[in-house]
Amino acid sequence: MSRGDGYSIIKRKRNGRELRNFEVRIQVPVAWRDVVGKTEVLLSLGTGDRRTANMRAPQVVAEKLAAWGRAAGEAPAATPALDPSSVAVHVAFDGMLDAMEGRRREWPVDDAEYAERLAEREADLRRMTRRLQDGDLSQWEAVADRIIEARGLAITKDSEGYAAFVRGIAEMSIDAVSVFVRRTSGELDAAPRSSIVRQIKARDAAKAKAGESLVELFDQWAEEMLAKGAKRPDTVNQDRKVIRQFAAFVGLDREVRSITPLEVADYRDTMRKLPPKWMSKKLLRDLDMRAAAVKARELGLPRTAFTNVNKHLSTISPLFKWLAGQPKWAGLGNPCTGLFHPKVKGKNPRPPFTTDDLNVILQSPLFTGFQADGKEHVPGEQRAHDWRYWIPLVAMFTGARIGEVAQLRLGDVRQERGVWFVHIRHDSGEGLATKSGKSRPAALHSMLESLGFLAFHERELERAGNDLAAPLFPELAPNARGQISGTPSRWWRDYLVAIGVKDPSVEGGDGFGSHSFRHTLADRLRDEAELLDTEIAVCLGHSISSTTSGYGRLTQGTVNKFSGWMKAVTFEGVDFNRLTRFRQ
Repeated sequence: MSRGDGYSIIKRKRNGRELRNFEVRIQVPVAWRDVVGKTEVLLSLGTGDRRTANMRAPQVVAEKLAAWGRAAGEAPAATPALDPSSVAVHVAFDGMLDAMEGRRREWPVDDAEYAERLAEREADLRRMTRRLQDGDLSQWEAVADRIIEARGLAITKDSEGYAAFVRGIAEMSIDAVSVFVRRTSGELDAAPRSSIVRQIKARDAAKAKAGESLVELFDQWAEEMLAKGAKRPDTVNQDRKVIRQFAAFVGLDREVRSITPLEVADYRDTMRKLPPKWMSKKLLRDLDMRAAAVKARELGLPRTAFTNVNKHLSTISPLFKWLAGQPKWAGLGNPCTGLFHPKVKGKNPRPPFTTDDLNVILQSPLFTGFQADGKEHVPGEQRAHDWRYWIPLVAMFTGARIGEVAQLRLGDVRQERGVWFVHIRHDSGEGLATKSGKSRPAALHSMLESLGFLAFHERELERAGNDLAAPLFPELAPNARGQISGTPSRWWRDYLVAIGVKDPSVEGGDGFGSHSFRHTLADRLRDEAELLDTEIAVCLGHSISSTTSGYGRLTQGTVNKFSGWMKAVTFEGVDFNRLTRFRQ
């Protein structure tokens, strides 16, 4: 196996037989994995010859890295990606216009011959326009090929990006001839009419100074927000991805004062045309946002929800508000103003499970016997004795968030005054976190005990050599964002789809997931335990702002009180008989 910088060349086997062509396995840079949706990508090199594969691999890897970089709003430091649109303007428009003007100076002085040459250019303009309208782009393909090769653009022949690039070259060439003809005919201030040419020209005229690009200014803002405790590190990292994508859309080196509401509206509308996590879609990941949006609509892919579009604007807008309060940018207008989609707040975005939903879940193969790992939704004889089984149940019977359950240590399952509970801890030193930033106890429901949770805990404690600091679910590890909830949260949503509880076709998502257990318990506490919302808030660990809450160090509620509340919740109508029959 040949190795390069972040990639390897391999030849795989399938059904015991070696495949014909070599492939390149590319490691996705950590900073781009959420955008790409994978940790590595495997691409065919189209050849079974080792030497040819070694020659092709670097270019294939460079093109893929450049595409990922553009989508993430940045480019690899060693090989910055060139903007094809900008290159096309400088070559097909500026270069062609300069060449024609240079030749014009050599035209005959005689008026008749001069007019004849001008008529030839006008004829060229009509001929080029007709070819473009007829879809004949052959004369521009050769030009595009030379530009791609000379500039090292990451554009693959016969791709969607290539077709768009050739058409752009055609339109810009025609615009260049049009400007030349109009200027030579007396319209001395004739300007380009092509929208892309005008846009690139305006963008090039407004370059940011060193340290003042959108991403660099965002980093300054983020540093202040983190210092004030107004933002969490993970939130800042996610916001940075939005800013990078927006910057890539309007121009990575744009001067912020030059960004207009029209451009933000264009970004907003382009986002709406794209499917969620569009960079993870095989047919879109190599395209820029505009080209990907066109392709997505051709394919009829789902659209990004209005609420998620607004979330992007809610990330961009605060940066401009903050800049307007800095001396250097005083008076800066906010180009996001008035562009948020109104009245699009999600209806019941985290709905509770109904009694019927809970019965379907608890009688599904995960809890009664499944076929094999990876097929937990198919009935069979295999049983799960790990996080797949216990995290949903602990979430259901305690109301804890999935990340709070996933991070539990063996020592967090405790007994106090005869009452078993889980201690949901916030301890940044140990990498443990709660949303409120405070630790709290959650009493174990008697049903959870009867299902064998304490026996499971005892087995894990013995396995770990009685190390109370060891994780309760050792198979889980933090994802690229440092969140231990990533794997179980995604897995549980997929499982709900597989057993028919969650509908993936609902635009923006139907909201069902692990958090639905939390909402379910809230309803059960209202109905069966007859608690007030302030009491439910304490039980679920919600932050309560009051003068008294700021006094002392202890959290509200004792284990005994929580235990009493939980005993009153019987989950009326839910059939536990089959579940207890398969007690762990």
